[in-house]
Amino acid sequence: MNDRNRQFVIKPLFRCVPNTQCEPVKVMKLIGEAEVQTVKRAAYPVPICGLPAKKIITVQVEIVGPTDTVFENKVVKEGVFQVDIVYASCDGLVRHTCLEIPFMTSAHIEGVRPGMHVQNEVIHTEQKTTIVTTSRGGTKCQVFDVMVTATFLIRVTAVAVRNLVECYPTVPCLPYYRQAIPAARRQ
Repeated sequence: MNDRNRQFVIKPLFRCVPNTQCEPVKVMKLIGEAEVQTVKRAAYPVPICGLPAKKIITVQVEIVGPTDTVFENKVVKEGVFQVDIVYASCDGLVRHTCLEIPFMTSAHIEGVRPGMHVQNEVIHTEQKTTIVTTSRGGTKCQVFDVMVTATFLIRVTAVAVRNLVECYPTVPCLPYYRQAIPAARRQ
């Protein structure tokens, strides 16, 4: 195959307009990560609906409204543990109550500054709930003794600009066969 045929065979499938726009490549750089744990314990009175609680059927914990505040070398995480308790009372009815336990925990991560992006995930959540009978002012009352343990993985990232440059055409590329080619005049 000679050079003339090679140029004919190896022709571009797309012909791009030479006007391109170039931008530096931006990537997310990991600044640091930390695993933190928070333990909260609270006692809430059993709602008075007639008869006291007999046993706990099920308990579910959900983290509501978590927020992250970034300081110099520190991330503070705040939120609320919403605890839903389904229990049986002594009259044989199944009852439900919802408790809210606020929490706050912090992670020391070197190199963190305000404005950086925080990613976090809940690694593990555990709860222990019991019914405790106490006496207040000579009368007996019941309380739910709730202890919630949660472990969070906090990652802090920032946008970093690399020395690479990404270029793309400002006008879309047209396939080679769709471009207008002046037709030869017949004589």
